[in-house]
Amino acid sequence: MLKMSVKILIVLSLLMIQTTYSQTVSLNGEWDFITDPNRELTVNSLENINWRIAVVPLSWQAQFTDLRDYQGIAWYRKIFSVDEIDDSKVFLLKFNAVDYLSKLYINKNFVGQNEGGYTPFEFDITQFLHSGENEIVLRVMDPMKEENPTEGISFWHIPHGKQTWYVQNSGIWQNVSLSIKPFQHVKQLHITPTNNGNVVFDGNISKTINEVEEIRIQIIDPNGIEVLNERRTIRLIDNTFHFEEVISNPLLWSFDSPNLYTITLMLGENSIDEKFGFRSIEAKNSKLYLNGKPLYLIAALDQDYYPETIYTTPSEEYLHNEMMKAKQLGLNMLRCHIKVPDPLYLKVADEVGLLVWYEVPNWGQFTNEAAARGSRLLDKMLERDWNHPSLVILSLINESWGIDLQKKEQRAWLLKEFDRVKQKAVGRLVVDNSVCWGNFHLKTDINDYHTYWAIPENKNQFDKTIKEVAARPKWLFSEFGDSQESGDEPLLISEFGNWGLPKLPERLPWWFERQFLDIEVSMPKGTHDRFIEHNLDRVFENYNKLAEESQRAQFRALKYEIEKLRMTPEIQGYVITEFTDINWESNGLLDMWRNFKIYADELQLIQQQDVIIPRPVKYNYWSGEEIQIDLYISHYSNRDLADQKLEWNLGDEINGSIDIGGLISADVTKVNSLKLTLPEVLKSEKVKIDLKLIDKNGNEIAKNFVELFVFKKPEEQKREISVYDPANNLNSFSNSLSNDHYLSESSDIVIAIIIDSKVLDMLKKGKSIICLVDSTTKLPEFFTGKIISRNEEWLDGNWATNLNWLRDDNLLFNDISFEKTFGFEISQTIPKIVLTEIPPENFEDVLAGMFVGWLHKNSAYVFQIKAGKGNLIFCTFPLAENYPTDPFAKRFLQNLISYIQSDQFKPSTIWTLN
Repeated sequence: MLKMSVKILIVLSLLMIQTTYSQTVSLNGEWDFITDPNRELTVNSLENINWRIAVVPLSWQAQFTDLRDYQGIAWYRKIFSVDEIDDSKVFLLKFNAVDYLSKLYINKNFVGQNEGGYTPFEFDITQFLHSGENEIVLRVMDPMKEENPTEGISFWHIPHGKQTWYVQNSGIWQNVSLSIKPFQHVKQLHITPTNNGNVVFDGNISKTINEVEEIRIQIIDPNGIEVLNERRTIRLIDNTFHFEEVISNPLLWSFDSPNLYTITLMLGENSIDEKFGFRSIEAKNSKLYLNGKPLYLIAALDQDYYPETIYTTPSEEYLHNEMMKAKQLGLNMLRCHIKVPDPLYLKVADEVGLLVWYEVPNWGQFTNEAAARGSRLLDKMLERDWNHPSLVILSLINESWGIDLQKKEQRAWLLKEFDRVKQKAVGRLVVDNSVCWGNFHLKTDINDYHTYWAIPENKNQFDKTIKEVAARPKWLFSEFGDSQESGDEPLLISEFGNWGLPKLPERLPWWFERQFLDIEVSMPKGTHDRFIEHNLDRVFENYNKLAEESQRAQFRALKYEIEKLRMTPEIQGYVITEFTDINWESNGLLDMWRNFKIYADELQLIQQQDVIIPRPVKYNYWSGEEIQIDLYISHYSNRDLADQKLEWNLGDEINGSIDIGGLISADVTKVNSLKLTLPEVLKSEKVKIDLKLIDKNGNEIAKNFVELFVFKKPEEQKREISVYDPANNLNSFSNSLSNDHYLSESSDIVIAIIIDSKVLDMLKKGKSIICLVDSTTKLPEFFTGKIISRNEEWLDGNWATNLNWLRDDNLLFNDISFEKTFGFEISQTIPKIVLTEIPPENFEDVLAGMFVGWLHKNSAYVFQIKAGKGNLIFCTFPLAENYPTDPFAKRFLQNLISYIQSDQFKPSTIWTLN
């Protein structure tokens, strides 16, 4: 028998370890690294080559700028020294994740290979070691995104998730370790608890020596109290064992009380420690239940990418900090999106009390081989993550990526795969396909749907979509006759969201040069140039001030959407896209550096189990007008809300309260409508009405607010106005306008919707033309701008969000501007038309406009021109149709009339009319 001591010298990291017991040594740190684009190297030709130093764990894309887009072959090497190996021990080399195909060599001997980029693999390397210096070599192949396979493997047939969206991930991206264990040791222990205290243990060991073995079990409860300490025998069958225990009165795991038990199982001199929690998750009666109590799901999509390390988790502390921020925002779940996270992700979620929904990373094209890879990956995910109580939902497919649901055989595969996984994933919910428009469910525990709309532009379409989903339309499930809908699946809106651009550091990040596919609006590069070129520095002090306004607009949209979901009783939860920004994609609640966006404190108010929902009948009012706000309360907490009141106040002097009877648990109740007469105002203003739900003991249960716009009544200033309307499209508008002004064909101020030869003649003569642009408007051929519907070319803002801005210092917006961007005050009068292709040098005369994404599609809503001797304003706000009913529209038109002949009308854009 050789001596028990083992010395390991990890040469590159200069780490020496001596031990006489089982232990695990980290091999993270510096490794030799070289790419092999021509596939010329072999394990025997690695001497005397120009190695570079790579950090492990970290993808090569994350650490080498010249390899940011490299896929193919690379080699890793690590040297270590072993002295006096004990033949009763085994050396186990473990890689937590390497993307994609790994071939391991120890001392030039081939040990084995592993295919897959997300889950751990381990090799017993004992027989390949010798005393003295030893060499680890790992050859990694990540298939290239080409039509032809790389070494027989097509990138489009392997699970890769959204690496094609942001940046690839290749190489050793999770921890590497070397474990020294007894010849017989416990390899894995799966723990399946139920809330009545029963616990099932299933494990496997490395080698069966005796059919019956004695083990010792110790279980410590969340308070550090030992609740079990016993010796027992286990029977081994094919190196596996099974036994059960009972824990009396178990402390349940939840997001409020993340109670974790610790088990230590000892077999001889080997021990294994695992944590587990008692919790149940159910989908029944069209609702979700956590530990038997109704749960409203408040989640965010998490891409699980990081600013510097991309796929690799920076640290456990980093995860803890971001997950605590998630809880601070009111989230109770993260949906880790088509990426298998680092094991630390679930460990931290267990500890802080955050539910997790994760998904199989998608492949690109469906083949039997691709589907089989996805099935194997899911099995390995469950094998690795079985004991985590935070993991409650699994998805097989997202938005039918990698599968064609129009094909019968592919639908049959998904049905079969759902049943297989549902039987395997005990105690968890399974989603077959997380659905968006154009695809559907077949059989699922959760009936979820994705929808994206710009708000306030498309708030009515958002409302319509939610109403349709709440009615469980047939199109949510297959209409080929093969769906297995129960009609009882909880309804979720599992993706929706809006962009809020991040503040940027002085040194721009590497991804600033990259866009998504050929989608221009996703390209950050040139943002600062576009900011200056389009005169946005006349609106915002600097780019970061613009970003703050973008984030405020993002919050306004999210608030509207969340409140709509919460007032819809059929919807049982939602997933915001997304938790953090990821490279160019800027719809995070945090930016990519994990900083809160500007609205964090306000957002958490509406992300609770009990929420007040104020829904105004409209947003714009004249001073002295009666307002009406319909009030709803969504009640999902365990509180007994049998007798409470709703307090409200508008400023310090106007306030009141509404008595509320009992609220139905796990439901939404319309409790009343708040009606009050607004005071007379000397200046138009945005008013905020605060609301608080107070229980019978005076405790604050929830609070929220609603903002409305109160417009000063227009003064009696009748002027002579002419309406040029040869097609008689403005008859109704003319009638309304005649109530406030004198209509006269001889007026110097003309309202038109076309620029024809007669209008040009008017301009030549010095008249002032307000052109209310609509879809019928014709422009002169010499004008470089174009009229385009916002239904075209990303201008709708539904995916990459638009921002509507105004020159709030201009007389045109006197007494009708509330911020530097438009909000719900234009919800009735939002432009459906824009003027595009206005040269940047003329943007000084764009008084209101919009951009999409990273300051692209810069377009005008209001554009002023000096035309001949006359003055010309193009306005795309639909003022004519809304003039009679909308205070904003009426005040805006009055301002246009006043401004166009004022001393402040001084455009630099000139039309020379001959």
